[in-house]
Amino acid sequence: MTERFFGELRGALSPVAVSDPLPQGLRSAGVLVPLRTSGGVVTVTLARRTERVPHHKGQICFPGGSRDPGDRDLLATAMREAEEEMGIRSEDVELLGAMERVPTVTGFCIQPFVARIAQDARFHLDGFEVEETFDAPLSAFTDFSRYRAAGTTFLGKPYMVYFLDYDRFTIWGATARILHSLAELALRLPPCGAAV
Repeated sequence: MTERFFGELRGALSPVAVSDPLPQGLRSAGVLVPLRTSGGVVTVTLARRTERVPHHKGQICFPGGSRDPGDRDLLATAMREAEEEMGIRSEDVELLGAMERVPTVTGFCIQPFVARIAQDARFHLDGFEVEETFDAPLSAFTDFSRYRAAGTTFLGKPYMVYFLDYDRFTIWGATARILHSLAELALRLPPCGAAV
């Protein structure tokens, strides 16, 4: 069942990053959204940032960051950051596709790339940037009753900031928005397993 899910998810994602002009005043960033299977259930791998980083201290995130001048494109950014932060090597990543970009009130426009990583992948965390990682079943994020939302205006349009709790973690901001979008997509595909 999970193999079918990953195949269907690949078909539902864009094969390439969004190429529209960057909204004025925002910086390009790329993140990797790592998925894997555990006990026949599709899980999402998330990280918690340390309190030592200059921005987003202690927040739940995906590996990624700002595009460097040497990055070929935003996928290269996401892959470089995933290796630097969590030790995820490009040869261990099966790219499934790109999601819609996510503008953030902190001044970034994030391009998420969804990828499948090995079930037994071991991480080598950058001790300055990443405090810990954890896996959560994708189906935990498809229960939209778990989300809270606060409305604001951003770039002249209504903008919802999502929050949700999972285990001992509160996930919010761009990470919660990406999870919400991924969950909406997942609900249109074959079941990805029960929540734990």
